Amino acid sequence: MQTDRSPPPDQAYESCRQLGVELSVADAKTLFNTEIKQFTVEAYKFGRTPNPCALCNAKVKLAVPFSMLTPGECLVTGHYAGNSAGILQRGRDPSKDQSYFLSLVPVEILSRCYFPLGESFKKDVRVEVLESGLCFVERESQDLCFQRTGAGVPGDVVDADGNIVGRHNGLDGYTPGQRKGFGAHNGRKYVIRLDILTNRLIIGEEQYLYSESCVLNNINWLMKPVEERFACMVQTRYRKKAVPADVSMNRDGTQAVVEFHDPQKAVAPGQVGVMFLSDSVIGGGIIDRYEGDTYA
Repeated sequence: MQTDRSPPPDQAYESCRQLGVELSVADAKTLFNTEIKQFTVEAYKFGRTPNPCALCNAKVKLAVPFSMLTPGECLVTGHYAGNSAGILQRGRDPSKDQSYFLSLVPVEILSRCYFPLGESFKKDVRVEVLESGLCFVERESQDLCFQRTGAGVPGDVVDADGNIVGRHNGLDGYTPGQRKGFGAHNGRKYVIRLDILTNRLIIGEEQYLYSESCVLNNINWLMKPVEERFACMVQTRYRKKAVPADVSMNRDGTQAVVEFHDPQKAVAPGQVGVMFLSDSVIGGGIIDRYEGDTYA
């Protein structure tokens, strides 16, 4: 599938030729536009902070080639993650571990995946590829693989006391914890909430960013716990560390309340919340809302 940030087609064919493998191209543009691109744009409109990469892994990037497998075949990818007996685990390279982005992939797909780079460090892989003479893209993409288009609706910037202190250019350009893009306001201020009903961007001091709990929806269980309430580690963004929490799931397991042992900063609705036992992924869900707000 070709995206805005994909390598040129001729480079992909040359890499496969050098490796001695056949390249088959699957047309997933319509699926990607519907399930990922349109979904992401709509999520931003509703003041959420989606994670399109995690959704893409689950619905397109791994799902499409999985559907092409024949009995006895497995899906090999370059993700930095582990897969032990079908259990998704963190990759050995802590700076590139991608288990967070794979947490929404259904277990039936993961059970037939092989991640050969799970025990590798990316710096070593780069050296090995360069020494081999294979085609290699030096630039590393860590952003959306498609261009966001359209402007949001401008509205008021409001402080934690409800005072109008400025204007924003559209809520779709902000996320909780952000410190730039809304002007200077007498000291360091952060985005603490997006009020979609009034189209207000609420800013305040760092103290207002912390949440004691959050709710996970549409949970993809990879190892569903036997007990409805259990303790684990929870990661709420890719670059954040997993922290201790108590989790209480509903009867059918589609939703869970996460109570952090210590309040967490900038928990954003729309992001992925991933539950871990040691280095193994229990499951992942979408942060639908968070509690513990102390601002107006």
